[in-house]
Amino acid sequence: METCITKLRGKLSQENTLSIYHQIKFLPPARFWSRRLHLPCIVFPVRKLSIQGLRRGNEKLYRARVSGLGNVEFTTAGNLPFNEPQKFVFAHPWIRHIRGPSNAPPSPLHAGSVPHVSDYTLALQMIARLGQPFSALLLVQQPNGEYKRVAAENEIIVSGLGTNVTSKNILATVLEIL
Repeated sequence: METCITKLRGKLSQENTLSIYHQIKFLPPARFWSRRLHLPCIVFPVRKLSIQGLRRGNEKLYRARVSGLGNVEFTTAGNLPFNEPQKFVFAHPWIRHIRGPSNAPPSPLHAGSVPHVSDYTLALQMIARLGQPFSALLLVQQPNGEYKRVAAENEIIVSGLGTNVTSKNILATVLEIL
């Protein structure tokens, strides 16, 4: 992780780093409201989706070209409507993991001093965690703007961003999921 942080320190300006950090830091917690999940996540739009072939049983292998992530392959038994004009996104919902350990002040019950860590260092650590592989959700936007999970029967592992992170490929938002 330290090697990744060193690379990021050389690639990203402090302003850009803190911008990404604040986008993610201030996402609200997940909640259910009006029979929908309001999921804070980082969204990666799918630019192109194609079927690559058949796998075991009735599963199909799909390849998606994804903004910020490159090519992502996954299998599903479902038929994805990739020829229809629908918006697909990969969502990284593990916001608590990305944020890392809490930097809240220590409780008075715990003696000893905890070294202060700057927001810039916390931001670099957060972005380094974004660079690691993660389990993604594939969502399709419904006509009313909400999202529905598709390809849910298999885990979709995405390689992560590595050190190719820019504020342009980080879209932190809350999606409404049916």
